Amino acid sequence: MNEILIAVDKAAYGLSGILYFAQGYLFFRILCCMAERRNGKLWSIAVYLSCTAISSMVIFPNDLFNIMLDLIWFLAMMLLAFRGNVWQKLAAVSILYPLVVSQNFLVMDLLGKLWIWSGRAYLMDIFCTLADTCLHLFFWYTILRVFEKRLFQMKKLFDHRTWILLDAICLASMVSITTCICFSPEESSRIWPAAFACFATNLGSLFLAEYFTVSIQRNMERKNLMLQKIYYEELEQNQAQVRRLRHDMNNHLTVLRSLLDSGSLKEADQYLKDLETRMTAGNRAFCKNSIVNAVLNAKYNLAVEHGIDCFFHIDLQKLTGIDAVSLCCLFSNTLDNAIEASVKIPDPHDRHISVKARVTENGYFTYEITNAKKNAVLEQKGILKSDKADPAAHGLGLSSVREVVEKYSGTLDLSYTEDTFTVTVLIGNA
Repeated sequence: MNEILIAVDKAAYGLSGILYFAQGYLFFRILCCMAERRNGKLWSIAVYLSCTAISSMVIFPNDLFNIMLDLIWFLAMMLLAFRGNVWQKLAAVSILYPLVVSQNFLVMDLLGKLWIWSGRAYLMDIFCTLADTCLHLFFWYTILRVFEKRLFQMKKLFDHRTWILLDAICLASMVSITTCICFSPEESSRIWPAAFACFATNLGSLFLAEYFTVSIQRNMERKNLMLQKIYYEELEQNQAQVRRLRHDMNNHLTVLRSLLDSGSLKEADQYLKDLETRMTAGNRAFCKNSIVNAVLNAKYNLAVEHGIDCFFHIDLQKLTGIDAVSLCCLFSNTLDNAIEASVKIPDPHDRHISVKARVTENGYFTYEITNAKKNAVLEQKGILKSDKADPAAHGLGLSSVREVVEKYSGTLDLSYTEDTFTVTVLIGNA
């Protein structure tokens, strides 16, 4: 009989170990939905083993050591093994750590009371061992299934300000559950309401995050519709111009014939050049993205109207990681600022804008725009100020550009000389 019990005990603990590693994998998947893990097998193994240990950490009442060890380990793993926004990493800790602590404490306390109630029976001990791992596995599996898409959308759409807001919401539950367990009363069941309140707060924050993502997506859709409107307006203008040129073609041919018959070759040549310029002006293809191309065409036409010499070199053929709305925000705001600065130069021959954008072989998006300027750059407390009459309009364009760069964890560099201003953007994983 003893041999059978020993065999059952070994099988139960063996199965429990397997389930703990499965639980660690689910926790690993949840973290990867929230933040971008560093590349490399060693990082993957380290994160997976850490996830297994953190998610299964035993939490007892007045257990300051395990609680702090779990928190420090979790923070170190997020800061070292994941890349991107620091607030995003801290959000993963502030959301998941209270869930880990609350769940581990509740399961351990509930099963411990059940084991004591049974008279510390041997079979009940085996049951509690398996029930502990099964409850953990079920909990994290449910979290992954319910929130996987939400977490992925959060990682993709949230900026640093939204992450900070989420940190602030979940920080309260993290402090409350940690304090309750560290300074728990003699009756541990009194901590249960705090643990359930922690579940409600943090899981509710994930549902709230879904509302944020929906709002962000709708805002992006509205911007996308505006860009499409610009595109179709540009297309309609081009088609109207082509129709006018076709209608006037007989007149153009008559003028050219008259110039050639009279021997005015230079005038005929200039007339042809002007006609060619008008016919091809509406058919420029700066890049293969139709919406971005429409924005570039609109800004190019505006620049040409003001006598600004433009050089565009755009190669976005391999671009997949940056959405069109963000790209258009980047291009349109920087081009608006460049055109605005160039127009203030009295001599049109000194007005020029250079735009270069491409995706490198290793997947980096690089963007550089340089424009001529005359006015001095105003800088106040590290923030660039324009010379617009309306103070509320200061820096709005660059602020939007900075939001796009931060969204994709890129870098933004602003540099200027006495007669030029340059904006440089670098974004990885494009």
